[in-house]
Amino acid sequence: MNCGRRGITMYADLHIHSWYSDGTMTVDEIVEQARARQVSLIAVTDHNQLAGSRECLQKTRGTGIRCLSGVELDAQDFGINFHILGYGVDLENGQFQEFVEANRLRLERVNELLIEKMEHAGEPVSLDEYRQFSYDRRLGGWKALHYFAAKDLVADFKQGFLMYARYHHDYCCVGFPPVREVVRQIQAAKGKAILAHPGKVIPAAKLSEVLPAVMAEGLDGIECWYPSHDAGTTQICVNYCRERDLMMTAGADCHGSFETTQIGQLETPIAQLVLKDRI
Repeated sequence: MNCGRRGITMYADLHIHSWYSDGTMTVDEIVEQARARQVSLIAVTDHNQLAGSRECLQKTRGTGIRCLSGVELDAQDFGINFHILGYGVDLENGQFQEFVEANRLRLERVNELLIEKMEHAGEPVSLDEYRQFSYDRRLGGWKALHYFAAKDLVADFKQGFLMYARYHHDYCCVGFPPVREVVRQIQAAKGKAILAHPGKVIPAAKLSEVLPAVMAEGLDGIECWYPSHDAGTTQICVNYCRERDLMMTAGADCHGSFETTQIGQLETPIAQLVLKDRI
């Protein structure tokens, strides 16, 4: 057990999103919430975006809270849109910055392609109009969700997901890099590559088949503890890592009020993780 002052157990949460991507919290709010919930090891892992992590490293200095640099990157393999967490990456590495920015543009292209489909189908949307559209980032989510709400296509921006389902539109349409390339880029930037929430993205019936295949692409570990993982999924991930001496991480995937999970809600003691040389 890892204890802080006065014998209080201190926790880790290595999967947090700020308003730099699709969360609602500023970095200051993230640090304050971590402190209030006895979380002394954190990582801001915004989607294809480094600014929040960079600010978190600065804002946690001298606070007693340790921060790992982090990012969450999209990858495409086996017909699945995987999310790969990069920890301990050099945020000032120019090549890595370019790679992350290219992935951010691909992610936004997913939305533009959907709007093109909708425009061709006669919906009251316009790609040119969308590109000029702006929204309050503190509300969370991303631009397309807010655009759909502004056009009265959905009742509120959180229902914007319905448009993706209605047009059978997913993240496979823009050619995200394969897992091996994402891993290579993270490791070239002196980081470790972790498979995020496998139980969320891999169908349960295929977990035992797909997990070894994707891990064979060079990943350094697995996010074993995650809010939607059931006990069986968690145990499969833990056993896989223990048998191969891989890293094991945990994260609530908090997006502030945009979603329901909260920083530190898993109450994962730091000592339960396997982080090797990252701390």
